[in-house]
Amino acid sequence: MSDGAGPGEPHGVLLGVDGGGTKTDVIVADLDGRVLGTVRVGCTNHETVGLEAAMSELTRGVHDALTGAGATADAVVVAAFGLAGLDWHSDELAIGAALDGFGLAGERILVNDSMIALRAGSGRGWGIVSSIGTGAVTAGVAPDGRSCRTMSVGWGEPCGASSLVADALHAVAAAHHRTGSPTALTELLLEAFGAADVATLFEDLSRGRRRVDGRHAPLVQRAVDAGDRVATDVLDHSAVEHAAMVVGIADQLELCDAEFELVTAGGVHTAGGRFVEAFVAHVLDRCPRAVMVPLTVPPVTGAVGLALDLALNLSMDVTRSRRA
Repeated sequence: MSDGAGPGEPHGVLLGVDGGGTKTDVIVADLDGRVLGTVRVGCTNHETVGLEAAMSELTRGVHDALTGAGATADAVVVAAFGLAGLDWHSDELAIGAALDGFGLAGERILVNDSMIALRAGSGRGWGIVSSIGTGAVTAGVAPDGRSCRTMSVGWGEPCGASSLVADALHAVAAAHHRTGSPTALTELLLEAFGAADVATLFEDLSRGRRRVDGRHAPLVQRAVDAGDRVATDVLDHSAVEHAAMVVGIADQLELCDAEFELVTAGGVHTAGGRFVEAFVAHVLDRCPRAVMVPLTVPPVTGAVGLALDLALNLSMDVTRSRRA
């Protein structure tokens, strides 16, 4: 296997990318996985800013990371891209075509960002990941390499902090209509949205002057801590829905009765509290041998891990070919 390095350049490098809707991390590493340079740039989710703007920002990140590591595009042995918004085969085709213009040598891995979170957290290289931030996605890889994940489009599945706040708003509206119980969520959300009363809040939401904001999700836990029964039901419902996604993936991969690592990532998981308690309880009820593994390293390290895995496989293939 050629290392792709030119005179004065590193002896081949790996490129790992974690591209998100808010920030994008890029790492350049040597063929042993040692970090040579890192860069953080902005949004590279084409669903948020469009494909052209996303690829422009990603180009900047890759260029700056390679430059900082003293490498060029033709020194890249493997590049692994874990990108938010990479949901369908059509996305792979469009983004892949754009990445062709980067001029990177060597092999390329292009996956949804959930897969690099799984690789970063799993010590086995397979398992299931539940990533719950503003949105949510659940993905898994079986020991035999089969993989699947939720669509992450909001149909038939919960959507992380965004859907949690939406559920809380439903509870507030139900209390206003006298079809639900009074709840501390009403005052908390009115204050958070800066609305004078419930009618004003929902008029603004219905007319597009305000929008559901996932950043308000911690208010649900605050109401739970104050003893609010409605908020407790909202949080429990969200946790069970997200746990059901894990069970669904486990069922598709035939892992429900197996021991597997469940990597948990994203702000909702990190916040802990009742959500995590209810989430874990539901998962273990259906998948009793699941092992919880909170993600404690940056997801971009999983992209480097995928690149390193492929580089090692390529090296082994070359060695076998030479022996033959």
